Amino acid sequence: MTWAERVGDLATQLALVLINFGRIFTLILRVLTDKIDGLVTNLAEKGEGGITPTGSLGRVWVSLPAAVAWGVAAIILRTASIVTVFARQLAVTLDEFLRALAEEGSAPGGSADNNA
Repeated sequence: MTWAERVGDLATQLALVLINFGRIFTLILRVLTDKIDGLVTNLAEKGEGGITPTGSLGRVWVSLPAAVAWGVAAIILRTASIVTVFARQLAVTLDEFLRALAEEGSAPGGSADNNA
C-alpha cells in the first residue's frame, strides 16, 4: 500500500467521522424542534376557547384588548409552530443526506484497500 492510498484512506475515514459528527447535531435539532413544536401546539390549543365575556357592560372595554392580545398570541404561536415544523423537516432531510454520504463512503468499493 502506497502513502497516497494510506492518506486517501485516512481522508475517507476523517470525512466519515465528520459526517457522523454532523448527524449528531441534526438529531439534536430534530429532538429540539419536536419538543418546541409540541409545546407551541399545546399552548395554541389551550387558547382556542378564547376569553368569555364578563357579563358587565362597564367592563366590555377590557375584554376587547384582551381578545386582541389572545389573537396576536395565537398568530405568533401558529407562526412558531410552522417554523419548527420546517426546521424539523430540514433536520430530517439533512440527516438523510448525511446518512447517504456516510453509507456511500463506507461501501466496500469505496476504499483503496478493497481494490487491491
